[in-house]
Amino acid sequence: MMAFSMLFSRNFRRFFAFSSLLWVFLAHAEGIDIQSAEVQWIDSANVSLTTDFMVNLTAALKEAVERGIPLTFSLDLGLIQPRWYWFNRQVLTWHQERRLSYNPLTRVYRYSIGGLYLNFSSLDEALQALETVKAVPVHSQMPLGKGEQYQAQLHIELDTSYLPKPFQLDALYSGDWTLTSPHREWMFTP
Repeated sequence: MMAFSMLFSRNFRRFFAFSSLLWVFLAHAEGIDIQSAEVQWIDSANVSLTTDFMVNLTAALKEAVERGIPLTFSLDLGLIQPRWYWFNRQVLTWHQERRLSYNPLTRVYRYSIGGLYLNFSSLDEALQALETVKAVPVHSQMPLGKGEQYQAQLHIELDTSYLPKPFQLDALYSGDWTLTSPHREWMFTP
C-alpha cells in the first residue's frame, strides 16, 4: 500500500511540474492574440472598428525584419446577418494590410498602412503601433438595420504571399513563418 501511494505521489508531482511548464510555454507562445475588438455603428452604411491585439514574433521573423524583409499583416472583418428562414447574409467584408519593415542603413523601423508611413527607433515601438486599431471607418456593402443583430468576425494573420519568393517556400514548410489569430466572433447590434 505504501509503495503504491509513493509511486502515485511521485507521478502526480511529475505531472504537475510538466503541466505547469506547459502553461508557461503556452503563455509565451508565438502568434497573434486579439485582446479586444469592438464595432460601433456610425450610420446605416458605416461602422467603425476598434481593436487591440498582440503580435509575438518568432525568432525567424524577428531576424527577417532586422535584415530588411518587410512583413505584411492582413486584418479581415466581416459582418453576417443571421437569418432563420434562409442562409446567413454577408453584409460587410473589409480587408486592410499593415506593413512592418526595417531599413538597416538608417536603422529605422517603418510601419505603414496604405500611404501612411510612421518611423520608429525600435521594433517594440513599431509593433505597438501595428497592434492598435482605433475607430477605423468601414463602409458596408448593404445597409445595416438599427436594432438588428449581426455576427462580427475578425481575423488577423501574417500574409506570406507578400514575402520574397524564397521565403514563401520556407513559409510553406516551416511553422516559424506562420502567424495567425484565432477567429474572434461576437454579436453586434447597432
